[in-house]
Amino acid sequence: MPTALDGLRVVDFSDSLAGQYCARLLADFGADVTLIEPVEGSAIRRMQPFSVTEPNLSLHFWHLNAGKRSIVVDRADAERRDAMLAAADVAILPEDFDPQRVERLNPGCIAASVSAFGRDGPLEDWRGPEIVLQALSGMMNNNGAYGHEPLYGVGNRASYAAGLATCIGILVALHERHSSNLGQVVSVDAAETAAAMCFPYVMRHIYNGSIHTRQDQTIPAGQVKCRDGWVCIWIYNHRWHAVCTALDLPHLENDPRFAEPAVRRANWETLYEIIQEKVTDQCAEELVERLQKAQVIAAKAYRPSEQLQNGHLNDRNYWEKADGRLILGTPYRMSVTPRKVASGAPALGEANGKIAWTPPERIPPRQSSPRLPLEGLRVIEITTAWAGPMAGRVLAYFGAQSIHVESPNRVNSWRLNREKPNPINFPDGEAGSRPFDRSFLFNSQNVNKLSCILNLKTEEGRKTLRRLVAVADVLICNFRPGTLAKLGLDYESLAAIKSDIIVAELPAFGGRGPMSSYAALGPTMEMATGMSAMMGYPGGQPENSGPSYLDPIGGFNAAAAILMALYHRDRTGEGQYIEVPQVEAAMQFIGAELLLAAETGGDPPPDGNRVLHMAPHDAFPARGEDQWVVIAAEDHRQWVALCAAMGRPELASDPRFSDLAARKRNEAELTSIICEWTAIRDKHAVARLLQYAGVAAAPVANAADVAASTYLAYRGFFTELDHPDAGRHRHPGLPIHLSRTPGSQRRAAPQFGGHNQHVLRHILAFSACDIDRISKSDAMAAVPFPDG
Repeated sequence: MPTALDGLRVVDFSDSLAGQYCARLLADFGADVTLIEPVEGSAIRRMQPFSVTEPNLSLHFWHLNAGKRSIVVDRADAERRDAMLAAADVAILPEDFDPQRVERLNPGCIAASVSAFGRDGPLEDWRGPEIVLQALSGMMNNNGAYGHEPLYGVGNRASYAAGLATCIGILVALHERHSSNLGQVVSVDAAETAAAMCFPYVMRHIYNGSIHTRQDQTIPAGQVKCRDGWVCIWIYNHRWHAVCTALDLPHLENDPRFAEPAVRRANWETLYEIIQEKVTDQCAEELVERLQKAQVIAAKAYRPSEQLQNGHLNDRNYWEKADGRLILGTPYRMSVTPRKVASGAPALGEANGKIAWTPPERIPPRQSSPRLPLEGLRVIEITTAWAGPMAGRVLAYFGAQSIHVESPNRVNSWRLNREKPNPINFPDGEAGSRPFDRSFLFNSQNVNKLSCILNLKTEEGRKTLRRLVAVADVLICNFRPGTLAKLGLDYESLAAIKSDIIVAELPAFGGRGPMSSYAALGPTMEMATGMSAMMGYPGGQPENSGPSYLDPIGGFNAAAAILMALYHRDRTGEGQYIEVPQVEAAMQFIGAELLLAAETGGDPPPDGNRVLHMAPHDAFPARGEDQWVVIAAEDHRQWVALCAAMGRPELASDPRFSDLAARKRNEAELTSIICEWTAIRDKHAVARLLQYAGVAAAPVANAADVAASTYLAYRGFFTELDHPDAGRHRHPGLPIHLSRTPGSQRRAAPQFGGHNQHVLRHILAFSACDIDRISKSDAMAAVPFPDG
């Protein structure tokens, strides 16, 4: 079978997780990728953790570089580097390489530059390990228990997200190059990417000045410990009867402590104590299955060591091998151009002298390039909440016409939930007469789109959608598997209407397998990956990264997969079906940790923010209510600099702290000393002082801090947009920057049904009579149905 990126030549000069993950995604789907390494090898080869069976093999390097070749090039050998750049379609560059040089050498090459904070700007000299990136993003402010230090998460997920964002930028530029024959520079910052992945509390703050805190109980969920693991149970008000029935606790349904939603929230801890007593001796997977059958969202927090024997993953043949060693399965299942991993990670310099670097024949550039790189592409979104809309948002940002097809009787939960509208969701705290057009949630994620309301329970609604499919390029759906088929809109039916259509579905657990029918949200998907089990306080329950960390990751993964399919279609005219199982795709972000657990059968015990290779590495209290600053001494030099900055230079040579091993042994005492210094100081001032001294540090930013960020402002992250119901406000953006054909936020999110007439008249060219008939029928609406 063909691969999506056949014939694409990529040179990977990067020495970072982000750059090498980007190149790995391209290699997985057919690109010819060569890793260009210095004489001593890539720094990733020396990064923990290491295989226990091959002690010199970094599992990060193995995970990120399968399918690539390796060539060693001396840093001083500019002539050889230039020859490689002149022959490449895509060059992924190190932070210190000028991308403009690539443009001069090879005008058709796409040069990708990915770094922590960018080549210029207010934070260009800052150090950015994962804990710093998460602190600045606003994400960390949501994580962990009030009264305890906030948690940064696990692994290096900001870097992986930046690599995924860079891959998206490259694929967008490749599509544009198909018409112009010109390359351009793709720039991505991990810090800006982390901010884009954060739940949009910054938009809520911009709307009404509110600041989300860890004291706010906004998630109707809790955890209980079964005999073999933790389970998260979501208790939505409309599922209260189902919860009581599934747990065999019928007497709770009318218990005065829990019968009404407001009272139930006030007695939340008591409720979960009762549930805990009930389930202590039960099997976690059986409990989840029983709850899911009752349509109650629940998930087990799988430990990384359980994933190799995970029944659902194994039913889907997830795990694979390359050169006899374990690798993670494909992030996207593509019907025409599936993933093909040619080999495991290469030995240093194994391809030296084996590759001819012959520049391709240069094709003259064309002058008819569109202003936006995806201009002319039409997308239909049958999506809700965040993951699916994020995929469409990325495509719309770069110029695609995205038509958000919405239901009048099952309204997008980010527009309108089933409970009384909460004033905190709206501009100035006012729901207004059309609260479904004023929610910060929906309005943050649906910029640049059109809204068309179609009741797909009616034949007229389905018929109209089929007419839209006939003039579309892409259809995105993030409802449960089988939703499209139930509507008579399965891929085969859609392809019969438009043979080259690209259809992408985003089922949490995939389209088949024991868990395929399970409903999921970002936090429950995070538990299913193995991430949550590695996060938490010593001896405590698994934790999550804020409300919905995996949703935007799922959206980015879907956008990347769609763009790969589009690259294939540009060359062959062939569409295809894509399944993006969001849990499996997100597991890539902790690939090294999963591979280590598969080898050892063990799991790292949750230990707050502490890690084995740095000390200190934690969040420390600062002046003010629940204010924190993160500090991470990445090496001995930074430790010495930290001691000097605190006015305690003698600590650097103190036997308790003089080297990493000593600091780890005495970490509690070290933490106490640093806390005493930070607690009376402003978090921003501490971070600036330490970064100036060369120590990785950052304030744990809340929504107000993110909104006021000079770094994000410099990057152009916020765009002021006018909304007819919500007013004029700044909107958070996306972190992918193209030098010649950049994306943009051009108009605010659409009103509910605000483009019904435009779609019927200008896109479908219906007659005035048909427009009037459909508009007056129950197939279309301009406000939600009363029972919606």
